[in-house]
Amino acid sequence: MNDEPTKNEILTESGTNELEIIEFHLIKQLPDGSTKTCYYGINVAKVREVIQVPETTDYPNAQAHMIGVFSSRDKLTPLIDLAGWLGVPTRPEKDNKFVIVTDFNNMTNGFLIDSISRIHRISWEAVESPSQFLEAGEQDCVVAVVRKDKNLIMILDFEKIIADINPELSMEKYDVTQDRNVNISESSAKKREAKTILVVDDSAFIRSLIENTLRSAGFNIISAKDGGEAFDKLTEFERISKEEGVSINEFVDAIVSDVEMPRMDGMHLVKRLREMDTYKTMPIIMFSSIMSEDNRAKALQLGANDTITKPEIGRMVSLADTYVFGTPLDD
Repeated sequence: MNDEPTKNEILTESGTNELEIIEFHLIKQLPDGSTKTCYYGINVAKVREVIQVPETTDYPNAQAHMIGVFSSRDKLTPLIDLAGWLGVPTRPEKDNKFVIVTDFNNMTNGFLIDSISRIHRISWEAVESPSQFLEAGEQDCVVAVVRKDKNLIMILDFEKIIADINPELSMEKYDVTQDRNVNISESSAKKREAKTILVVDDSAFIRSLIENTLRSAGFNIISAKDGGEAFDKLTEFERISKEEGVSINEFVDAIVSDVEMPRMDGMHLVKRLREMDTYKTMPIIMFSSIMSEDNRAKALQLGANDTITKPEIGRMVSLADTYVFGTPLDD
């Protein structure tokens, strides 16, 4: 792993529609005693380090599939049995296994794996949506698929896995109607009803949370499962608005987009939209689990109006108000 590029090196490439993934494996134990290698991937930008299995301490009343906790750079870190959560039977011995330590959404977690392979640098255009293989719902844990060396590498929805194992940290607990910092009066909801926001995220789980939050405040919502689908929809809106001589705001008033997505990532989507006269001033908010200061600076440089990290879903409505109406709503 010594040839792993730094996060800064990766981030300087933002907007080029490329990413780096770490390929790792779980070795499935079959009933006849043979084994089968299962291929998975994670964005390098979410990985702090890959280590040998550390000594862990049992945590009282822990969630299922949480092996224990360990110290990672002075941070108390849960160790999660990824194979157990995925329902993949693997050998129980931890000898010669590894742990991927992730760092995103202001959280550190460790995931037990059987083996680590290599880093692949690929274009988001080569990353396929899982809906090409199956009808992905909110419970699906695969957000994308990469074909490499005749294998299918499944890119996992680690936000969903963590939310399932530790519900207390999940954005699902947020309810905009109970948030005293957000104006949800009848008159404010009425104003929002006239506005439409396009929500773009490859995770059905996260996309549903964003949609429900904005819709509960009154906004109309349309959605896209990746940057490619969003760009196609927005291009079609542009064509119809020009053809019929109406404002683009008849179709969409703002965009909330993830960064990591199949076909076209969020950074490249912003870059492409800002090159089009129709979308030069359209409010765009980036909502991502890897929104570091460097990534935020890059998003703003490419033309995004603002950024939020995924735990901050409570800021979503007030930010949307600010950019859609030019000011926070009050009565």
